[in-house]
Amino acid sequence: MKRFRYGLLAASLAIAGCTSADSLFQPIEVREGRLCYADGTDVNLFGFNFQSCLSFEHGARMHNQGVLMPLKAQDLKRVTDESFDEIQLLGAEVIRVHLMPADFTDAEGNLVETIWLDQFLYVMAEAQTRGLYVYLTFLNHLDHDGTQFPYNKDSFAATYPRKDWLVDPKAMAATEQCIRQLLNKVNPYNGQLLKKHPAIAVLEPVNEPGYWWFEKWQEKNPNGTRDGFEKWSYENTRDYLNRMVKLFREEGAMQPVVWNCGWEGLIEKNRAAFRGIAASDVDAISFCLYPGQRDLKKPFWENPEELSHKNYLPYVQAVSEAEERLGWLRSEAFKDKAKLVYEFETFCNQSGYIYPAMAAFYREVGAQIATQWTYGLTGYAEYLGGSHVFNLKTTPKKAASFMVAKQQFKDVDTIYSFESRSSGVFHEGTLIYSGEIEMTVPSRPQSIIGVGHSAFVNYGGTGLYFIEPCENGALHLTLMPDTQFIRPHWKELHTGEPVVRLDDEAQHKFELKLPALGKRWIYRREGPRWVPVTASEGAVRFAAQPGEYLIEQEKLMIDRKLLEEGWGH
Repeated sequence: MKRFRYGLLAASLAIAGCTSADSLFQPIEVREGRLCYADGTDVNLFGFNFQSCLSFEHGARMHNQGVLMPLKAQDLKRVTDESFDEIQLLGAEVIRVHLMPADFTDAEGNLVETIWLDQFLYVMAEAQTRGLYVYLTFLNHLDHDGTQFPYNKDSFAATYPRKDWLVDPKAMAATEQCIRQLLNKVNPYNGQLLKKHPAIAVLEPVNEPGYWWFEKWQEKNPNGTRDGFEKWSYENTRDYLNRMVKLFREEGAMQPVVWNCGWEGLIEKNRAAFRGIAASDVDAISFCLYPGQRDLKKPFWENPEELSHKNYLPYVQAVSEAEERLGWLRSEAFKDKAKLVYEFETFCNQSGYIYPAMAAFYREVGAQIATQWTYGLTGYAEYLGGSHVFNLKTTPKKAASFMVAKQQFKDVDTIYSFESRSSGVFHEGTLIYSGEIEMTVPSRPQSIIGVGHSAFVNYGGTGLYFIEPCENGALHLTLMPDTQFIRPHWKELHTGEPVVRLDDEAQHKFELKLPALGKRWIYRREGPRWVPVTASEGAVRFAAQPGEYLIEQEKLMIDRKLLEEGWGH
């Protein structure tokens, strides 16, 4: 469906004489603490972290399962394309790409040509072609042992610990070298310098930076006092951030610069550093939210638990209200900084109610960009278990809830409840729900996206479905595969066995109960052809299995004899 719409958009641009997707984007700037487009309107973007260009993604989620092995660049690009198709079907407007420089740099921060650098540039070009903004984060490191193309253990990003990235002169110099060379790298997939990509919405120097604490600082300053440390922490943080802003501006990159403020409660032990952030020249700050993470013993990946049964609505409220958790986002000190959510996700939780509540909180504190962490790529989705599991096909309730949350992020009223474990919204003719939930729908839906039963659809399958209007008063129905967790979704599995079973052959009764349907003819797509299934009067009822259907107002005039015998007869 989205691919079809994108095709129409591409065709219209071609007719208009456009040779690229550049016209799909507006430059973004910050005005009085708000992200604004060049035309003065507020930015509002909802999407996903997208990690197909990280060695970690292959090493920790594919290699150890025997997926995409041996790894070939064309296979990685195919998975990237398929996953882009899926996130666009879910309504993504932005992707966050955070980089592991150890994947493509040496000890001094110089770029080295690798499969991961190539894949990053491919992701950037493809996102731009598809009209997706990019939230770009330059420095992160995720250790892992897998993948046939491992990261460079001698790279500065791998050798300097996170806590020293803002302190060690050599680490800072290498970081700058890496960023400068990336910004001036020509993307072979579109011929543009990276810094000239119009799809780049914002620039974030570091993912989840570490800060020195008092005792660590005293190792270098044995006679130092607490007051001396507080002064140093404030100034060091402020000066580092200003140095990053200066670097981007010297290179001609004018996008808003974002500083990553990490998770709830981080401010409590880093008050001076946060004062330095507030006093710095950065345009915006980002934060994350992971309901459930505190309920697991550390390290959480070794101590997983099923948390879908727990009510996290009170948690979101508590985090919002407590200054030392995330309430500081409303403080006077940060009123001139735009707000973004760099990551959000449930923890070991497959319910479909919490995303919209989280989105409501984001808007209350002024967030304008939010990206879920992280989209489960098509290459391994059926093998993915652990704390964060999300994919269009394998987690249909969460997928529908993501789409509901996007509307909440647009300031549309939604409904959600722990009791139903579901959420829903009706807006501008589109009805979306992540399960059975009581809600008022004041007019006939034009489009329906959902899971399970509602006032308009009865469907016994477990996959997501999309019902959309198309030509001549027809409806287009897509039924995603049935899905079932056959092993605990909250546990990482490294055995090569699937965690989720997807079933494209399952049959279930499908019933559509829209008013005034009249007589309808149902057709199923089989390869390039539409094959008649049945006809129905009033409510549409038929035995369905995952796939595509047309629900037509008029019988299609298909010459079956011609199809069977061919043109030569």
